[in-house]
Amino acid sequence: MKWHSVKYQLLSILFWIVVDFTTTQAVIDPWRYYSQYMPALLVFYIGSPIAFSLLIYKFKLSNKMLFFAVIIEIIILEILLIHNTLLYTFPTMVLAIPASISIYSLLCFVPKWIIDDEVKKNRKLIFILTIVYILLSIATILGTR
Repeated sequence: MKWHSVKYQLLSILFWIVVDFTTTQAVIDPWRYYSQYMPALLVFYIGSPIAFSLLIYKFKLSNKMLFFAVIIEIIILEILLIHNTLLYTFPTMVLAIPASISIYSLLCFVPKWIIDDEVKKNRKLIFILTIVYILLSIATILGTR
């Protein structure tokens, strides 16, 4: 099970880097984005996968409890630390909250399902989360032009 935890962490770090790059200003000006935020980004890229790996493989949280942990992560990272006003400004919050839940669920659950060989069982949800991610990435790229 320890090997599952390590594989989850590595795959999750990769997911964090790709998703962050394609859904932020990094896609337009990577040098500026990473030079401005890099120390904090390393904490996010590494800290979140380690935390969720512990919740999944050490504490054996159920998917429902993991989903609750995802919500807590969004509150801590996006609202308290990053101050993402999209999540608490009406009317944008109507789209931003479900989009954030989808992206953070993708970051938490898809690596888990890949490592635990549960992709087929969760393929519909993976498809939906991926579509939301792709649409958000396109919106980010088009919105920064």
